[in-house]
Amino acid sequence: MKIKEVREIISGARNVRNSPLGIMWFRGESTELNGVEVSSKMLFLEPGLRGGVFAAMIPGGDIYEMSSSGIKLQLQVDKAVGYPKIGELPHFYVMNKRDKEKEEYIYRYIQNGEVLWTRSYPYRLVEQFGDYALLWSPIGRHKESACQLIELATGAVLWELDYPGAYIKQVYPYEDKVIIVWFPPMGKEDKSRVLCVEVPSGKIIWENREPRHYQKYGNDKLVFFYSSLWEDGYERGDNHQLAELDVQTGAFQMYKFPGYNTSTYVTTVYKDYLFYGTLNYYFYVGAIDLRTHEMLPEVKIDYTPGNLNRISSIGVHEGQLYVEIQTELDHSDIHVLDLDEDE
Repeated sequence: MKIKEVREIISGARNVRNSPLGIMWFRGESTELNGVEVSSKMLFLEPGLRGGVFAAMIPGGDIYEMSSSGIKLQLQVDKAVGYPKIGELPHFYVMNKRDKEKEEYIYRYIQNGEVLWTRSYPYRLVEQFGDYALLWSPIGRHKESACQLIELATGAVLWELDYPGAYIKQVYPYEDKVIIVWFPPMGKEDKSRVLCVEVPSGKIIWENREPRHYQKYGNDKLVFFYSSLWEDGYERGDNHQLAELDVQTGAFQMYKFPGYNTSTYVTTVYKDYLFYGTLNYYFYVGAIDLRTHEMLPEVKIDYTPGNLNRISSIGVHEGQLYVEIQTELDHSDIHVLDLDEDE
């Protein structure tokens, strides 16, 4: 793999996102997919996406189906219900905060347009996989330290986990298990942990104390890359690391890059590589071969600086690397670089 020079700049484009159908970004108030405008509105791909070409989009709460032929309204929802969620075909979840004092949310299980059940839970987020869904809440919300697994057919709660003193940051669902990452609140006692829980039994397969902002790599690895620029030397603390977590066993390994001194902004995993955008007085993009844990040569990105300069998002699609450089609060450009996957 070799990262080549910038071949194109998409002026005024921002918010790079990989989707099941390709690469998405905003330009003005519109949404573009693979360089073609698919909506005159800004459409947000919701977390918890499952099922290939289906996506949850939210201009005001409605749910849309996204396909190569465009975007079609699937379910019209009152704006008051908040953000909709989508799961595997043909199931939709829609939630609404019901009672501020009780801190509960309404979930409706909708199949082929028919509401099969309606129940309330004290959780705001959902990750659906297979016949089950994990409900949880982000930091700052009620029940931020806990989660529940429910059965989709009935809405019944199968198990609940709660670790007071920590908050759930990320959830990684797999076919027969789910990995849950708890972080400690800033300045508080470190009660962080990572659990791998069997689905649907709730049996804890393994646990460790190595939370990171992981990304999935293949079917059996989670990876995380972080580097921080220090003015006073290269070897101050863990300022450069590639962390790798084995999904099957919980084994944790960290790889160092001696002499590497920079600040990482964003990362994304594509095939056997972790791509990143970084700052070392200038902006660069690079990649790490996740099979050998070796760095590829970095490529500098030239741009016209503004009042706000940062790499805000990154994505890869069909042999091209898309890098958003934000130069002003209200302006970004996407720089497109070719990838030579044979080198």
